[in-house]
Amino acid sequence: GREGCVFFPRAPGDVGTGIWSREFKHEGLYPEPWTTMQYVAAYPADGRAGLYVAAHDPSGSPKRITIESNPRQGAVAFTYENPAADMSRPGNDYKTHGEVVWRIFRGDWFDASVLYRDWVRAEAKWFPKLGRRGRGDTPQWMKELPVWVNRSGEFSDVVEQTKKFAERMGVPVGLHWYFWHQIPFDNDYPHYFPPREDFAEHVVELQEAGIYCMPYINGRLWDTRDKGAEDFQFTRIALPAATKDKEGKPYTESYGSTEEDGSLVTLAVMCPSTKLWQERVGENCRRLFDECGVDGVYIDQVAAMSPRMCMDRSHGHPLGGGTWWNEGYWKMHRAIREEMPDGAILTTECNAEPFAHVFDGDLTWTWQHDGQVPAFMTVYGGVLQMFGRQYGGPTEAKRMKCAQQFVFGEQLGWMWPDEVDSDQSFIGFLRDCVQLRWKLKQYFAEGRMARPPKILSPVPEMTADWRWANQENWLVTHDVLFTGAWQLPEEDKTVLLFANAGEEPVRARVRINAKEYGLHGKRILRQKLTSDGPGEAPREVEIQGSESVVLEAFQALAIEYSLKE
Repeated sequence: GREGCVFFPRAPGDVGTGIWSREFKHEGLYPEPWTTMQYVAAYPADGRAGLYVAAHDPSGSPKRITIESNPRQGAVAFTYENPAADMSRPGNDYKTHGEVVWRIFRGDWFDASVLYRDWVRAEAKWFPKLGRRGRGDTPQWMKELPVWVNRSGEFSDVVEQTKKFAERMGVPVGLHWYFWHQIPFDNDYPHYFPPREDFAEHVVELQEAGIYCMPYINGRLWDTRDKGAEDFQFTRIALPAATKDKEGKPYTESYGSTEEDGSLVTLAVMCPSTKLWQERVGENCRRLFDECGVDGVYIDQVAAMSPRMCMDRSHGHPLGGGTWWNEGYWKMHRAIREEMPDGAILTTECNAEPFAHVFDGDLTWTWQHDGQVPAFMTVYGGVLQMFGRQYGGPTEAKRMKCAQQFVFGEQLGWMWPDEVDSDQSFIGFLRDCVQLRWKLKQYFAEGRMARPPKILSPVPEMTADWRWANQENWLVTHDVLFTGAWQLPEEDKTVLLFANAGEEPVRARVRINAKEYGLHGKRILRQKLTSDGPGEAPREVEIQGSESVVLEAFQALAIEYSLKE
């Protein structure tokens, strides 16, 4: 039909409508931020039937996934292209990893995501072990942490502003710390040590104020001129372990940073299968934990960049495609996790799925698109903690991002702590969401995402420039009312989440999927929760299939249902 929908796994998940009749193309070399999972789906707007197409590849090997329309034919093509392992070797044979499957289903993106979630939990090599209280190898503080800030600059400013922010929020806070090192950003990698003076002392001061410290390192790049404009160790030590093209030249990248002479910094992409690179990243992490006492390390780019088709035979991995890229990173980070202190964490940039078991959290700064749905959270909610929206744009955009983070179950924030002195309508709304999330932390630490309640009555929309990556006119439109749902299946509890990012009160009726939430035909207690405390005492109710909600401007609200004993 004209309003038919296509789901594709960009960032948290995206839904395109009516793309059969317009030009549309989306592609990415999985695993990377624009292709974070291995499934797509098509379904009509009423959800009466749908087509699920997925690569059920337990190793998560590279594959180019493309969704492309042909308006003349009224068609959309789903294509999976697999780079061959040992490409270019004479006499090579090749077999795809896993299998590509399709099946019919009823519903929408959520139902397709549940199909994929069931497969991931049963077969994916990267899915971590879960116990009754969720994931056991992630410390409880990380599973429950409600809010993050990121900061760089003078240490005195970092400490003062972060402590002030934490006091305003009234909960534990995570600090993602940039420029703790003496070298410039995106320059002279990976030579981070020694750190700037008194870094370890400031870490202790922040920890005493209830703030968890997580510094930045890059887990993928080595500067080809790694001591100012001098080739210090690259050619002599790193070049043999760098990824190479078929001509034997290293794959390199530049990000706008410059050397002392004004020339662009050129960074080589290191091969994760090499012992040299595994040990160098491990050494940097070990020193941060042991010498600086940090609570976690953010290892940039691992889940953010597509695999490089490395053709260096000396590395011992298959040439080009295959499972070796993920396996190299798995080995690297498993070794780091085995040595890091109890209670410590590792995180990375973006949310390509095959690294879920070796990281405790993923940075969500690419979750910035119109039409986003929480498919990734449907698959990985309660297993992997998500944080880190880029809070660019006007106040309206910041409120929209905060509301969406809240109902998606993400850890909130990632703005500079200086925001505490900004628009008070935003900082008040942020605190409202943070406080309520803190009260509901068990859901996000141990539970799973359920189908978000659907709004049945008309509510206003809002549009704002989210200004992602400093690009203006990055417009996102959404209802002023954001909705979500989370479950604790072991405890027979479900909570519905609501956040009003608009400037006026909103009244709406929302659908309650009683059977799906485990609330069908049983005695149910209902309790409304707000950031300031219980909105009402628990009372027994009958689920009628819908719920009326009223929210003031800039308010977050939760309605919790549980079985009556």
